Amino acid sequence: MKKIVIFFGVLLTLLFTITEIILPQLLTGMLREQIVRLTASDAVSLSLDSSPRFMIATGRVDEIRCEVAHGKLGELEADSLSLNGDNIQVDMPAILFDIKEGNRKIDVETVLKSVGNVEMRGIITEENLKAFLTKKFSQIEQLELKITPETINAIASARVFGRAADVDLDGVVLADGGNLYFRATKLNIHNALLRQIQLDNFFTDMKIVDAEQLPLNLRFTNVELQEGQAIITAIRNAQ
Repeated sequence: MKKIVIFFGVLLTLLFTITEIILPQLLTGMLREQIVRLTASDAVSLSLDSSPRFMIATGRVDEIRCEVAHGKLGELEADSLSLNGDNIQVDMPAILFDIKEGNRKIDVETVLKSVGNVEMRGIITEENLKAFLTKKFSQIEQLELKITPETINAIASARVFGRAADVDLDGVVLADGGNLYFRATKLNIHNALLRQIQLDNFFTDMKIVDAEQLPLNLRFTNVELQEGQAIITAIRNAQ
């Protein structure tokens, strides 16, 4: 009788360890690794929660919370990103089978069975946007950039028609069709020979981040300009 009690005690302890610790940590690690790859950031914290908690072992996650520092969205680096989601169901047997077969880089999209609401918010600073524009337009120099609640102003030196000129640009970052764009609202070019050229509304919108680069079918929905930064929001509604 004593051996039977010990046996069931060990079995229950093993079961508890697997369902409450090992499998939740396995799923958390897999999701974190996926986000590290997507954002090119090692500063990723991620937590999963379910009630009761052992349901995570079955692949059911009631809530996911993730924080990323200096993560990339395409070519744009964000100062910080946060992601919150609910009612996520993944195929745990498929994950365990892939791991057994030696596949350590599992694509979440392939094992995701269903997902509820997901929201991602990011903070884009003046330095983030300045680095992006400088990389996109190698012909500009000495770029100075200021974000206010009304507009984004950029002043730079550039080569225009082969001559040095000062460029003064106003614009906004906006979400359209699920993508993230920069829209110029005013563009003036100052040149000693050409004097001043006003090119308001001359340029088309420049795509900053394509929605296809986002995980979980997220789509940009809103941009809020603040003093010194822009707050971007992307969501995926329950399906």
